[in-house]
Amino acid sequence: MDFILFTDSSCNLSCETLAQNAVRVVPLTYQIGEESYTCYEENVPFDGKAFFERLRGGALARTSLINSDTFVHAFEPVLQEGHDIVYISISSGISGTYQSAVLAAEELNAKYAAQVYLADSLSGSYGEGFMVLHAAQMRDRGACALEVVKWVEENRLNMCHFLSVDDLNFLKRGGRLPPMAAAIGTILDLKPLLYFDGQGRVAVAEKVRGKNRLLREMVKRYGQKALQPENGEIAIIHGDCIEDAEQLAQMLRQAYAGVSIITACFEPTTGAHAGPGALAIVFWGTER
Repeated sequence: MDFILFTDSSCNLSCETLAQNAVRVVPLTYQIGEESYTCYEENVPFDGKAFFERLRGGALARTSLINSDTFVHAFEPVLQEGHDIVYISISSGISGTYQSAVLAAEELNAKYAAQVYLADSLSGSYGEGFMVLHAAQMRDRGACALEVVKWVEENRLNMCHFLSVDDLNFLKRGGRLPPMAAAIGTILDLKPLLYFDGQGRVAVAEKVRGKNRLLREMVKRYGQKALQPENGEIAIIHGDCIEDAEQLAQMLRQAYAGVSIITACFEPTTGAHAGPGALAIVFWGTER
């Protein structure tokens, strides 16, 4: 039985890439003031520059997980047509979205012969996106739903993410950094280098003073952990700071001439917590 591949808007893949790979998206939402917005609309590119400009102007964006009813609404018509579903989710370590999908799958799998199969990426942004793209390739080569889920579960801890933020107050407001630590870090120009740990949670790898040292540390981490540093595939994701992203890309190419680099703006789910000026490098590695 064939299957339909789903993910959520945290995957950071463009509308064009999602369409080319026949991937369906269940979007998260965010609120600014009293207004609610959908994190992804089919065929409507995300205006990252406008989003981060609003945050620079003092707007506070609050994100919401996908509830189980939304998943039921998205999945049920596919099951009624007789197709299995594979859903690759944002990390359960940073969002309750995966658990909502579990509740929806339990309800739907009891009703239909076709089934919903879930894979927790334990990742976010393009780390989730890389897994979705590989799953689409597996599907196109004839893999079944269970084979794809097994592959995600066996390989997800090889997805490495290293993230820096320009303004620690966004992490503080999102509850991811104590207020005192944010204040001291801002005064001393200390920038935490964050990563996803084995449970898919955001943790501090190191504290670095100054942007240039931080970029050098990202290049160093790539060289230490990448599966194939000389010709690996890298995603550089930024919070409307394309100059920093281009500088990091140049440093990586100088050190590893054969690398392939994708550069993109953060989608709003991650961007709301990381803030303007955030920068991340994502790649396949030997370990996290």
